[in-house]
Amino acid sequence: MKLNPIFLKDEITSARRLTLPALLTGVNGGLSILILMNLFYIAKSAKATGEIAYAGFLRIYYIAAVAEILLILIITPALTASSISAERERKTLDLLLTTQLDPWDIVVGKLMGTMGTLLLLVVTSIPILATVYIYGGITFVQIAIFFGFLICSALFCASVGIMVSSFISATTAATAVAYVIIFLSYFFMLGGFLFRESLEIQGGRLLAVVLAFMIAISIFMLYLSKRHITPHKRRKLREG
Repeated sequence: MKLNPIFLKDEITSARRLTLPALLTGVNGGLSILILMNLFYIAKSAKATGEIAYAGFLRIYYIAAVAEILLILIITPALTASSISAERERKTLDLLLTTQLDPWDIVVGKLMGTMGTLLLLVVTSIPILATVYIYGGITFVQIAIFFGFLICSALFCASVGIMVSSFISATTAATAVAYVIIFLSYFFMLGGFLFRESLEIQGGRLLAVVLAFMIAISIFMLYLSKRHITPHKRRKLREG
């Protein structure tokens, strides 16, 4: 199977840098420190009171889960908001479009490169979050649903960054706009979950709707990105 050339180029470039190992070490190290600090607090309380507060283990899970979601929201725009705009700044986008590469190849290649990094972050953090599963209170299904939400979040945030990068030429401005769109989107999602009872919507149904919407809107944003970077003449020929 032939891999996307844009993805291969980005993977070779990132493999020569220390950014990815440093990112993995920092993220997983930070999550490990959070969990160890909470375990130390639980052990200290158990020595003082003679009781083990099992609710503290759930607190570990929630803290680590929120931290990982925030990391996805913070890291992804920094990785994707420069994907197309940086090519414009280096005057290499037009060169890519004159090759046999389709605009879809460019968009999908940028997405694959970012998703590869984010999926690596998610997969390597599974043992850390799964420590709560040992003590009970969290089921395997709940952990699987959470990681499914993380993957959908990574796809959504990456699609936002690529779309904004295709429309805005300046990398700094594209990054700022991507952060605003992403955090506003998650603000409204959080509001929907908090007020789901007043809206008379079940949590499971609301989550399914949100995940389906995130996937659908991500595909639409990638289509807009592809359409925007397609040269006008080539677009006119295809539509005609």
